Amino acid sequence: VYMLVDKVVELDAKPLREFPGFEGLAQDQQDLKALSLFDSPRTARRQCGRSQRVIKVPDSSVFERSTPYLLARGITRLVLEGNLISLDSND
Repeated sequence: VYMLVDKVVELDAKPLREFPGFEGLAQDQQDLKALSLFDSPRTARRQCGRSQRVIKVPDSSVFERSTPYLLARGITRLVLEGNLISLDSND
């Protein structure tokens, strides 16, 4: 798994409304923050901006272990190839 990080703030979380394909979600769902994950470095580099860089996450279970930290930062979703993954147990 590959992800984009901002060179200044590290994790680059965006509201779900900024991701294509999630326009049909309820308004409160669209305000939730999500991290974008990619399955190939090539796809990640295409989405990478000037202030970002691509990093490889060698063990994707790191997201499971760091869930309390991500939730504390307001990140409740992961987006991987158009699939929405919930980190909180409420959904």
